[in-house]
Amino acid sequence: MRLTVGSPQFSHYVVAFVAVSLLAICGCVDLEEITQFAKTSQDVGKAFPSIAEEAEAACIRANGFINAQNPLRSLPCDIYPAVSPSLIKVNAVLFNYIASLGKLASADLSKIPGGWDNLAADLKKADPKISTDNQAKAAAASVLANAITNLLTTGYRERELSKIVGASDGAVQEVTEFLSDYAAGKYQQSLDDEWLYEKSYCDIMATTAEPLATDLLVRKCNSDKSRIDLQLKAVEDYQKALVTIAKTHKKLDQEREHWDARQLSKDLGPAIVSLGSAAVSVNRAF
Repeated sequence: MRLTVGSPQFSHYVVAFVAVSLLAICGCVDLEEITQFAKTSQDVGKAFPSIAEEAEAACIRANGFINAQNPLRSLPCDIYPAVSPSLIKVNAVLFNYIASLGKLASADLSKIPGGWDNLAADLKKADPKISTDNQAKAAAASVLANAITNLLTTGYRERELSKIVGASDGAVQEVTEFLSDYAAGKYQQSLDDEWLYEKSYCDIMATTAEPLATDLLVRKCNSDKSRIDLQLKAVEDYQKALVTIAKTHKKLDQEREHWDARQLSKDLGPAIVSLGSAAVSVNRAF
């Protein structure tokens, strides 16, 4: 991707670079490093509902390529609107928790929906094939929902913040793994299926169509392939962002007894840049 001055992508990288530079120089005592890390993560989390919506659309488009000449199995697209509300809820609580760590809490973040006791059952109802392990990982999001409430009432004292990080790290690891493996994996599969079905259609129809129609078909297929590749790369970058969040939170947990501004700058600087890059990717594709 070529960056130009004034483009949104260029602005994202400038913000990330300046943030890291300031962190290295300032070493603020109010843990501004954590705040910047939280801010940079938010654009990644906000893109998730669009990814979920596109996964359903991709499945429907894939079925549209089934005909007498391309007699493929119809895909079960109804699973996406059934499972997506629960997945969006888990994604939201993870990124709202990260936002709260960074003192970004607002009235909206305090209104985390309830019903966490039913989450595993809701997922099983939407997807009977979901594993017990994935159900348990998703249910760990309830720990983060409780942590947000605690964060909103502690006044963000460093000592209390470190305790909440320690108590929440296990849930962060499980939720990020669930979102990466199950949620993002399911959406990747939908995009893969779309191209598999479209490529089959394109290959078959290109051999029977008139030359002009064939040329138009090839152009359309190539254009769709470029779009799908871009979207698949964005989902992969979302997964990488989850890995970054999990690793960074783990570092905060391991060092919570002796947080130091200089060390936080060293630890969180690369994470901020990585999340900024992921935000560009997912918002460009979706």
